[in-house]
Amino acid sequence: MRVDELGRRLRGVDAAERFALLALHAAPGLGPKRIQRLILAQGSAAAVVRHPTTAGCAVKPRILRMPERTFLERGAAQQQVLAKECGAQSLFLGDGNYPASLLDLEEPPTVLHVLGNMDLLRGGLSRTAVIGARACTPYGRSQAVRFGKGLGFAGEILVSGAARGIDQLAMFGALEAEGPVVGVLGSGLDKPYPREGIELMERAIHQGGAIISEFPFGTQPRAGHFPRRNRLIAALGRATLVIQATTKSGTMNTVDWALGMGREVYALPGPVDDIACSGTNRMLAEGAGMALSPEQMLCELDRCGTEEDHGKEPQLMQLLLLGDAPAASLSSQSGLAEEQVRMELTDLEMQGRVMRLPDGRYHRCGPRP
Repeated sequence: MRVDELGRRLRGVDAAERFALLALHAAPGLGPKRIQRLILAQGSAAAVVRHPTTAGCAVKPRILRMPERTFLERGAAQQQVLAKECGAQSLFLGDGNYPASLLDLEEPPTVLHVLGNMDLLRGGLSRTAVIGARACTPYGRSQAVRFGKGLGFAGEILVSGAARGIDQLAMFGALEAEGPVVGVLGSGLDKPYPREGIELMERAIHQGGAIISEFPFGTQPRAGHFPRRNRLIAALGRATLVIQATTKSGTMNTVDWALGMGREVYALPGPVDDIACSGTNRMLAEGAGMALSPEQMLCELDRCGTEEDHGKEPQLMQLLLLGDAPAASLSSQSGLAEEQVRMELTDLEMQGRVMRLPDGRYHRCGPRP
């Protein structure tokens, strides 16, 4: 789908066009792909709503059962009422405040409903998705809370599917650390699922987070909705971390979306004889980043971003150009805490870029720049 062209058509949408987008979005049988085809063919959502049957016949393949105009307009008006009752805001494809990260999707949602802090979806913010198995082990449970807390303390925005198990436990950890959370639903905002997660979602909103959905108000959770939800989770995060998953699980659907968009993917290693960790261990074998701690993962993500953006080596590598040095000396020279220096050195050592000498000093490996 030609997202750039669609964006140009919808740029700066007015109230009438938003109403029409809401009408098409709420119509049964019209997903993002069909809506975008209709708009591209007719020039605007308003044109589609004015003559729905003509619009449906104009696209290929034809949409033979287009709702009538009155039905579409009634649906949009109902959505507006339900949004107001729910206290939600709606973001429209083409508006300036539409999340830029979602434009990486081939078929971004035309309408996105948001409860809570809409600013968490802005571009330029660091978000990491944490996902995993519903049926997790005690090891997975403890690690989900640990990583959620670590990301929360660091101020990283945690993106979650709010599902049972790993998703909710990571949300809980982030909220315990008073970190920001974005939950993505596979149902309408007024039909949150799972029900036992409602208290956690309310807490997230109360603490400055957000709960979002691309589904119209009144939409019940359905199995087919969750792959659509997963693509939003993957698109919103600069990275996706899988805490625990089997080789055949819905979690891997999110991983596939993340890889397809060029996002970083990390996995937590687990016992090799534990089937609950078979998916994450397989991910590591196939080249996913290894998540050993929240600090290590964030440092690696930030370092990769710095190197890509500025073409510079990590600060510690530059300091080691001056000669071999112990961690304490590198901490003093860099202004970084010694614990962080040791963590970064361990990471560099695993990459084969530095080596620890018998006297405790670190030596730079490889050619000089």
